[in-house]
Amino acid sequence: MSQQLKLGSLELSSPFILAPMESVSDCAYRRVCWDRGASLTWTEMIRARGLTRNNKSTFDLIDTFDPEVLTGVQLMVANEKELAEALNKLERPTPHFKNIRAIDLNFGCPSPEVIRIGAGPALLKRKGKLETIFKTLSDWKKTTSLPIGAVGVKIRLGLNRLEQDQKVYLPLVELANEHLDYLVIHARHARQGSSEKPTWSAIAEAKARAKIPIIGNGDVVTREDWDRLSRETGADGALIARGAIKSPWVFRGLRGEGSGLPTSEAEIDAAQTQYLALAERYGTKPKFREWHHEGFRRMRARLHGEADQGPALPANEHMQ
Repeated sequence: MSQQLKLGSLELSSPFILAPMESVSDCAYRRVCWDRGASLTWTEMIRARGLTRNNKSTFDLIDTFDPEVLTGVQLMVANEKELAEALNKLERPTPHFKNIRAIDLNFGCPSPEVIRIGAGPALLKRKGKLETIFKTLSDWKKTTSLPIGAVGVKIRLGLNRLEQDQKVYLPLVELANEHLDYLVIHARHARQGSSEKPTWSAIAEAKARAKIPIIGNGDVVTREDWDRLSRETGADGALIARGAIKSPWVFRGLRGEGSGLPTSEAEIDAAQTQYLALAERYGTKPKFREWHHEGFRRMRARLHGEADQGPALPANEHMQ
């Protein structure tokens, strides 16, 4: 059995958290993963600028309809003013916003669009700017009417290899200690793809300086992966992305409660039926339904030893 994890005032049943994933992390799929062992889930990354501009499609992505599934909202912000305005928008009297239990800020998305506006990993070396952003988030948590139990951020090791070598990520640990409840470290720099080996030693460096939980991200799929990450870095938890796409049962395997893969057609059928019913109830957008239709097809193919062929995964950093 896996140990529990506390982030702020949130008591998690295990250290294994479902990552925010574009076109993947809808309310229905979060429930599928929650029922199979995820201890905390996230919406896909929400662009704070869209909230400040009252963009309906952006608000629609905050699909926190299920009060039983512990869910947070991840925001992508460029500055503290944008963050404050976006957080204020979450205070609007929208019933399902009352289910938001955590806020995460993304400083890891390597999209050229994000970097071009000076957001994401482009901010990692701007310690003064990040301190202001962290403090804005921390101060809001103290006054919000929402039941926010934890606030934190996700970072990479730098914008590129040079910044990683300069260890721009380490000063951020002290800032997080002062203002946040946890820190997620994706152990790659922004120019690296998922096929490149993550630098887990950087997580260990951060953990040595941390007074708050450190969540590792990068190549944790099996219980053996988790045991090694925990042993080598001291990480308090793991953010699970690609493994959860391949199989929502990955959380069961990570918790040591059975296989991390479906063992029968009946298991896959039950999960897909559950997903479709929830997607219908919550009015899930077609982009999510189409992605998961393909995902369940791939699960069946792998179960029968067939080649895992089909459309490429969405190109975004949360899968890595």
